[in-house]
Amino acid sequence: MAFSKLSFLKLSFAQSVAAVGTAGALAVGYTVFAPAGPQGPEGPAGPQGEQGLMGSPGPEGQRGPMGPPGPPGPPGASAAFKDVATVDYVLPRAEPGAVTNLVSLRFRAPSTGHAYVSANGYCNVPADATGAQFAIFVAGQPDDTHEESIQGSSFVRFPGAVTVAQVPFTASRVFPVRAGPNVVFLNFQNFAGLAGHSCQASMVAFFSASKLQ
Repeated sequence: MAFSKLSFLKLSFAQSVAAVGTAGALAVGYTVFAPAGPQGPEGPAGPQGEQGLMGSPGPEGQRGPMGPPGPPGPPGASAAFKDVATVDYVLPRAEPGAVTNLVSLRFRAPSTGHAYVSANGYCNVPADATGAQFAIFVAGQPDDTHEESIQGSSFVRFPGAVTVAQVPFTASRVFPVRAGPNVVFLNFQNFAGLAGHSCQASMVAFFSASKLQ
């Protein structure tokens, strides 16, 4: 648009500045005073980076209060048994008064209580003019000796010049036992010191949580 010299002079100073700015913006191809356009759509996410190093553990927290006790478990066994037997002949020692363990029985009791231990078997006894004298008894140790107070033992005594081929025996005893492993022994004590004995035996331990009332 053409302006006359007079018209141009009539423009205010502010209008002149605005007109010059607009013309300059159009000449270079952008709008200086226009508002920002709307935001474009978000682009796709980039690939996930590598996992970082694990940090050091924090301090241990305070221990919480103890919880209430759980319900009682089922009652243990009130009775049980276990047995054992020799696998071959046992030859007792021949020194006078010597003690020989014929067989031992290890068992695990489910609780404290008592064990009734019984044994039976036989010994071949040699014929000798000096006679034979021995005892077979249930004991708490493999070297325990026979005592008169031990009940249920077999005590054998032959006079001289008696020929005996085989002598059966039985023995029994009641032991207090503790929960867990226990062991009992069947011992032979040779009082006369006669050589040539040979024995076989079996033993049974019967557990009970309590005695009869």
